[in-house]
Amino acid sequence: MSLTFVVSTGRCGSTMLSLILREHPGVLSLSEFFTWLKAVRRSGDIPDWDMDGPSFWQLLAAPLPASDDAPWEMTRRPGPRYGPGSGRFTPAAGVPAICRTVLPTLTDEPDALFDQLAAEVPGWPRRPAAGQFRALFALLAHLLGRPTIIERTGGLFPVLPLVHREFPEARFVHMYRDGPDCALSMSQHPGFRIAAVNAEAARVAGLPPDATWKQIQAAMPEQFKGLLTPPFDLQRLMAYPIPLTTFAHRWSTMICHGLTALHQLPPTSWTSLRYEDLLHDPATELTRLADFTAIPALPGWLATATRLVDPARAGRAAATLPPTELAALRHACQPGTDALTTTPTPATGL
Repeated sequence: MSLTFVVSTGRCGSTMLSLILREHPGVLSLSEFFTWLKAVRRSGDIPDWDMDGPSFWQLLAAPLPASDDAPWEMTRRPGPRYGPGSGRFTPAAGVPAICRTVLPTLTDEPDALFDQLAAEVPGWPRRPAAGQFRALFALLAHLLGRPTIIERTGGLFPVLPLVHREFPEARFVHMYRDGPDCALSMSQHPGFRIAAVNAEAARVAGLPPDATWKQIQAAMPEQFKGLLTPPFDLQRLMAYPIPLTTFAHRWSTMICHGLTALHQLPPTSWTSLRYEDLLHDPATELTRLADFTAIPALPGWLATATRLVDPARAGRAAATLPPTELAALRHACQPGTDALTTTPTPATGL
């Protein structure tokens, strides 16, 4: 089984890459597999403990409680998702975690695939979480006839050391985007805004920066109710004043820490992919990516991929800002930009 993880800060085009990879007949393109596991657990880390089959299945099939669902639904991304009319599960009753984005991106019949997993996974033996994940990936690859597994969870970069420890055999593709554009995109995305407001709520409540979601919920200051507690108000969340530099600093910190972690890996196990390069020359970049992940660069796949990208998107977002605001954004992104500029890509990479 060939396993590759696409790691990033989020908001850097990795969703587009997942959709492109989905078009390759030999690739099992897993989208946001770890997102919903983290959502169910209310944790920023992936599970790393031993579990038996029933416990593992419970994690995969667990729905978010209805009262907790709204903030995660506000982070909806493009691409296939389990929604009204797509299956037998409903938001009121709860949609299983693995049905949120993973199964709908693999098949047009997610319920049938869910039932196939439900018939097998609960019977698995006890083993480390990573072993359960490998077995699940292998089962999906077998059922769907797609032997090369490429998983992409937006924002997985911060937990790269943990992912490498649990999957030492895996390859990694670091996808990144121009800092100011990425930070501006973060500022317009509900998920990143929730994280920023959550951090501000912890500060106002006098809690430490590493306070858990449960701790913040218990000590929620009045002004954040409705933003981080039900009934959730998306309009208020998007209007809440958050400086753009907040997102720029977050992007820069994630890039610097992530690159440090990448350089702890064997140089042949990782490579980089720049969003802007993929937009401008998809055939070349995807051919290199195919070589790295050991899949054939099929002409039909490359032609389809070219139709899925829009070169005009490169640099378009931040260029709309007033000059002084753009200058402040670039300044806040500078540490991450410098780290990308001075970090060599492995010779075997892209």
